[in-house]
Amino acid sequence: MSIEKRKLKLGYIPLTDCLPLVAAAELGLFADEGLEVELSREASWSTVRDKLIVGELDGAQLLAPMALSATLGLGGLRKPMVTAFSLGLNGNAITVSNALFAELGLHAEEASPLGAAAALGKVVAQRRERGRQPLVLATVFPFSNHNYLLRYWLAAAGVDAGRDIKLVALPPSQMGANLRLGHIDGFCVGEPWNSCAVAEGHGRCLVTGYEIWQNAPEKVFGVVGDWAMQHPETHAALLRALDRACAWIDDDPLQALPLLHRGEHVDVPIEQLQMPFNGELHVGLGQQRRGRDHFHVFHRFAANFPWRSHACWMVDQMARSGQLPDAVMASNVIAEVWRSDIYRAVFGDSRSLPLHDYKSEGEHHLAWQCEGSRGAVTLGPDRLVDAAVYSPQSSPALA
Repeated sequence: MSIEKRKLKLGYIPLTDCLPLVAAAELGLFADEGLEVELSREASWSTVRDKLIVGELDGAQLLAPMALSATLGLGGLRKPMVTAFSLGLNGNAITVSNALFAELGLHAEEASPLGAAAALGKVVAQRRERGRQPLVLATVFPFSNHNYLLRYWLAAAGVDAGRDIKLVALPPSQMGANLRLGHIDGFCVGEPWNSCAVAEGHGRCLVTGYEIWQNAPEKVFGVVGDWAMQHPETHAALLRALDRACAWIDDDPLQALPLLHRGEHVDVPIEQLQMPFNGELHVGLGQQRRGRDHFHVFHRFAANFPWRSHACWMVDQMARSGQLPDAVMASNVIAEVWRSDIYRAVFGDSRSLPLHDYKSEGEHHLAWQCEGSRGAVTLGPDRLVDAAVYSPQSSPALA
């Protein structure tokens, strides 16, 4: 069958994990599929969502929960979305101001991620007792895994982010400036903006997203549901190009990172882009080096497979944080939005894919294997910071 639409406009936010879109364009992988793709750098996640909804973009890099929130009509315009491709796993971290980092050190009993959260809880309580203003922490968007992982990490130490801390939303590239100016005390954002803040001396990286949930979903490639129905061959061609890009990046990320400088996709020094991959970013109260696995997985561990259990977890976090009205039946939309069936149709003849769309999280401290269509599929560790096990079968989202 022929491609329905060849000239396409795809949106992205300047982050390290926009690399699959950039690589597919710069390496000619979209062109190999017969597509003429224009990449559109956008200023904020709300702009990406709105342009996708009104048809100014054919597809876009999306925060994974955005595909669900837009379909449910939460926080803005309502439009059914589809994602059949995860752009990778991990990618974010929590960075705090130098002043808050020093204050946390005075209250820390251990340097672990939970120890850091507990120290933050003591600072929160002390501020409340002394009548001081609450800490201000920023995330990139209300419907983001940045928001949910931050809340989850704090809750593991008994801190209620909705009550004990003031949460604000800022575009990723503005995090460092707001930290430097003292407008916020910390943030949860994707790379390279943690590395930039550290390299420029504005803050310290406190915990990585990987340390909160190992190999968590982060960004997806999203399109409007109607668009997917009208352009199935175009959609499949896009996914094939992105898949090749993700595999190439994962083979040698340091080789791929310079592509972000072409056309100023992510306008920061290459040394700052490389910090997480070179082990140059120090993390935690003990400021230890963290390796590549703590930040980005683009292809290995079935990173591009759209697990519907990931969608269940996100919906549960929406409910937990008070974003999901009781009347909304989120269970009805998970299978409509998270299209593992499309992924299977595109890639099922070329590799072994997980037999099931749902899996538990938190059970595996090391790489493990699940049952696949053509043999076992290797997945990464998935431990949660509080050592809990999340089972989608018991999720309210599937009730």
